[in-house]
Amino acid sequence: MISKASIHESEQTVARLQHRISVARGDQPASLVIRNTQWLDVFSGAWQSGDVAIFDGVIIGVADSYEGAEVIDGEGGLLVPGFIDAHVHVESSMMTPKQFLRAVLPRGTTSVIWDPHEIANVKGVRGIQWALDSTEALPLGFFVMVPSCVPSTSAPMQLESSGAELSAADIQHFAKHPRVLGLAEMMNWPGLVGGDLEVMEKLVAFQDKKRDGHCPGLSGKLLNAYGVAGIHSCHESTSMAEAREKLMKGIHVLIREGSCAKDADELLPILDAWTSATVGLCSDDRNPLDIEEAGHLDCIINKGLISGIDPVAVFRAASFSVAKMYGLEDRGAIAPGYQADLVLVRPVASKRANGMEVDFSQGIKVSNVWRGGISEAKLLGELFGSESPSTNSNASDPFFGEKNLHIKSKIILPSDFKISANGDGAIKARVIGVRRGQIVTEALVHDVVAKNGQIMADSAKGLNKISVIERHHKTGRMATGLVFGLDLKSGAIATSINHDCHNVIVTGSSDEYMAEAVAQLRKIDGGIVVVGEGGVSCMMPLSIGGLMTNESPEIVANKLRELKKLAKKIGCQLEEPFLQISFLALPVIPKLKITDRGLVDGSKFEIVTVELV
Repeated sequence: MISKASIHESEQTVARLQHRISVARGDQPASLVIRNTQWLDVFSGAWQSGDVAIFDGVIIGVADSYEGAEVIDGEGGLLVPGFIDAHVHVESSMMTPKQFLRAVLPRGTTSVIWDPHEIANVKGVRGIQWALDSTEALPLGFFVMVPSCVPSTSAPMQLESSGAELSAADIQHFAKHPRVLGLAEMMNWPGLVGGDLEVMEKLVAFQDKKRDGHCPGLSGKLLNAYGVAGIHSCHESTSMAEAREKLMKGIHVLIREGSCAKDADELLPILDAWTSATVGLCSDDRNPLDIEEAGHLDCIINKGLISGIDPVAVFRAASFSVAKMYGLEDRGAIAPGYQADLVLVRPVASKRANGMEVDFSQGIKVSNVWRGGISEAKLLGELFGSESPSTNSNASDPFFGEKNLHIKSKIILPSDFKISANGDGAIKARVIGVRRGQIVTEALVHDVVAKNGQIMADSAKGLNKISVIERHHKTGRMATGLVFGLDLKSGAIATSINHDCHNVIVTGSSDEYMAEAVAQLRKIDGGIVVVGEGGVSCMMPLSIGGLMTNESPEIVANKLRELKKLAKKIGCQLEEPFLQISFLALPVIPKLKITDRGLVDGSKFEIVTVELV
């Protein structure tokens, strides 16, 4: 638990505490006073008026009048606690933590709870340590949940190949780290409800910490068993019925709006005065282009406000409820002794009536952000100085220079993508069905043609091939299947972002295009590649683990625009094609997925054949 008293705990002294108390009494001026706002009292659910005074990084007084070295006129804006992302994979932003905070802090996000299982799947224990070390001195509240499932499935039902395999013995020492809040999403729910020894050991090792869930569609007695294990949250609900059952059974619901998985519209109506204490907001996987265009947590907040949900409930879920969920007692509220993480917001609509009757029908814009009482502009200025947005300092990263793609075959040929059939003629095949805006897929059955002992794709009818190639240990493992809903007509997409094991995944309108896309991906040693007609291609190298770059948010966003433009030109009309494709390899999400080991039935947790026999 991070208590109020632990703010700046490493520097806490009797004299320092006395100084804060003196300022709170009004004997000395505060360092900052924010006036002329309505500020949210998360304890009573009321909007209050009066000064908010800050000293030594904490709020030392509210409501009463204070003097300060700096006084800011809020000009009638609304002051709310800093937003806390309840569950995020920083790696999915494709940026390092330093660049990630550059994107999210101006949007009002002042703390994040990071599950670094992407980099852990590639780098193992070193990846988790990197997540902690790389965020130690950054001006954003980075807290870590230690990855529980690396890989996401384990023997005897291991369905994928990762760069590392982490046991309870490998990770238990992280529980002692002051910024580690607990055990991250327990994706291996079959292992949990079945009493698997390795899973039990991990849960017991973190029994005094929080333990996040990951159980899409789980219900009834199996959900009861999941809760008995101490699982306290889940961000995988996609329907109101699912979310309500989890809340009823004591599992906090996290409303997610990522770049691929978008559940906010469906789940936001669950928020009210009661549930705003037990429901949080999270981004999970969100890229800098979406953050730039639609926001980070402020995107979910605006969806809630525009849909007419009580603003107090929305802002509580974005801050106070998450702080309480994870034992962060030093933040999430505007009150004496709390960390001065504050966001000044202004309604897009200007109409006001009856004092605090504010028109939220068009949402809000973030006006000012303070992290520990220091303005976002000053923090970013001190962190980046005069550094140009184009500056790339990958070389300072400990993983920079390490090879990312370790593929056994020197060349992947078009013939490597063949799908064997038992005979020729018309057959039935299992096909991954893509759901727009969801990481859950359909298990489809299509009538296809087999020629010369091979199952044929049909891009004209929206049926493409998809393949996963193991890239960590040169095992040579590779599997190819069929996918419907990507609609690639004249090209291919390849990436080393392949949830969660992060092998190479490639899909295309022909075997030739797929082979070319993999060849281009190998040249840049990991990242994203789109190949089109006439040799046209677009690519973004991700030199850190094949997942991240230290380029600025602006540069990554612009490159994503170029990649999406070409992806659309070759036929893919998905809003977020790259994450959508990468999640087609996550076997713990139903219904049908593909890994380097084969086509996976995500409901039964077993390998199945492409040909339906």
